[in-house]
Amino acid sequence: MMPRCRYGAVLALLVAILPTACTREEARPASEDATANPASASNDATGARRVLRPAGFPTDRPYSFAVRAGDAVYLAGQLGVDPVTGASVEGIAAQTRQAMENIGAILAADGLGHEHLVKCHVFLASMDDYGGMNEVYGSFFEGRVPARTTVEAGAVPGNSLVEIACIAHADASAIAVVRPPDGTLPAPLGPYSAAVWAGDVLYLSGMGGQDPKDRAVADDVPGQVTGTLANIATTLTAAGLGFGDVVSTTAYVTTPAEMAGFEEAFAAPFPGGQAPGAGPVFLPRLPGPIKVELTFVAARADAARVQTPLVTAPEAGDVAAQTRAAFARAREAVESGGLSWDDVVDVRVFLADLADMAAMNEVYRETFPHDPPARTTVQVTPPGGARVQIGVTATR
Repeated sequence: MMPRCRYGAVLALLVAILPTACTREEARPASEDATANPASASNDATGARRVLRPAGFPTDRPYSFAVRAGDAVYLAGQLGVDPVTGASVEGIAAQTRQAMENIGAILAADGLGHEHLVKCHVFLASMDDYGGMNEVYGSFFEGRVPARTTVEAGAVPGNSLVEIACIAHADASAIAVVRPPDGTLPAPLGPYSAAVWAGDVLYLSGMGGQDPKDRAVADDVPGQVTGTLANIATTLTAAGLGFGDVVSTTAYVTTPAEMAGFEEAFAAPFPGGQAPGAGPVFLPRLPGPIKVELTFVAARADAARVQTPLVTAPEAGDVAAQTRAAFARAREAVESGGLSWDDVVDVRVFLADLADMAAMNEVYRETFPHDPPARTTVQVTPPGGARVQIGVTATR
């Protein structure tokens, strides 16, 4: 049985690997954050998990718009849709602005703002909109910008052009940007930080294998993985960490047919060759010539441990059965790790076809009938003929 994490720790659920997420349990000072507005947050008996309910937002969604656990706030993916009227705006600039305004309204329900964001995932319907998204996205920040991962999804719900999912940290004094020495990383292609500390958790931006000097990348997937890991090593070193401190990895890959050698290259820098991996997510396109983009989370020793697992159940049958089976596996892992299913705060759902959204939603409601976790849903190409990949984050 896995040991229980210390206060604020996050349990990793992996489809095949369930590493120890933390080593011991410690007392921790009470939070000094501002108390959430009782009208906009639902508290459990301890106040550790709170569902945020922004004023005017729909109340019939199967997921919550945000869940706060300790100082961490997990926000559901936001589209360029007005949450009150349901109207969709036109163009990448307007949709990005609407999505970021939605994020601001959700944060405001807990007395927070965009300055509390520490990591965002941007899913574009087309990488051609990267520049237009960047221009608007960057306008919501002054000075410090969050870490960020940007990829092209197979499709975004509602035929939208963009979906943005973020994590915030309520204690602004515990947020700090990691800045590796100039010239040691490729110049950023947009408004994002290489990595951001949120208390004892370090969120790294998604990285590719570009050479810091000339942005050249290898032609093959293993070569790009090796180059990417070198850039991640530079970032971890600047933060005073190493690969042994990495607690979560997600690999976005555009070429499923070129995966030979991927696992060996990916595992090479980790102690004992054991990476806390979640399995690749296959997408149509990444920035420029990049075939592989890696997103990592790390943590200080004996600190909160974070994972982003992916579970599939292709043998279960149709998408509803696969979704139900994947959640059952995730629940078993949560409970074997000493946490409750009520501790789930965030879910990532990757569908092979967004036409399956309604069937998945019914199972989601069944699985989380009260105060459901936040959720982000996009279309990808799940491995092994699966109709759905599910990632679950639980914390106490």
